[in-house]
Amino acid sequence: MILVTGFGPFLDVEENPSGRLARRLDGARVAGHSVHGELLPVTYDEAPALTLALAQRLRPSLVVGLGVARGRKRVMVERIGRRPAASATPDVCGRRPAPVKGGPAEVRATLDVEALAEALGAGVSDDAGAYVCNAWLYAVTRGLPGVPVGFVHVPDQGMPEGQLLAGLARLVTARAGE
Repeated sequence: MILVTGFGPFLDVEENPSGRLARRLDGARVAGHSVHGELLPVTYDEAPALTLALAQRLRPSLVVGLGVARGRKRVMVERIGRRPAASATPDVCGRRPAPVKGGPAEVRATLDVEALAEALGAGVSDDAGAYVCNAWLYAVTRGLPGVPVGFVHVPDQGMPEGQLLAGLARLVTARAGE
């Protein structure tokens, strides 16, 4: 099982391409694995919590979050999630992230970022932003030790589902060969 999450609407993004892509991948098959696509609310607390609850129930072998990076022209695979700052932009519910006690300042994605970026024809970024996408990467990576977790930002126009499926297939087959 591969878990792919995307986000719903926020700010002036009425139709979030990350959520649309996650929904379209739901039920797909990749290298012998089924894909569970899930739409998440753009909230600091619910999005990571829902992902962790799904992961506990589904026991995925891989978790990939998707988000939109407005204004970016290409797909970017995020390498680092930073501890969310209490001063961050409020989410769709008007809340800022809760303080994280005792956590590291940053965490690295635990899936093979470079391999995924290469398979997607994407770039690699060390800055997942300062909004819910970054908070998701930080919390989900910490909350799922032993499970490869990563995050992909798509541009405003999204990305073809076949492109993402090919990238996921590459990760799954590379892991099987380890």
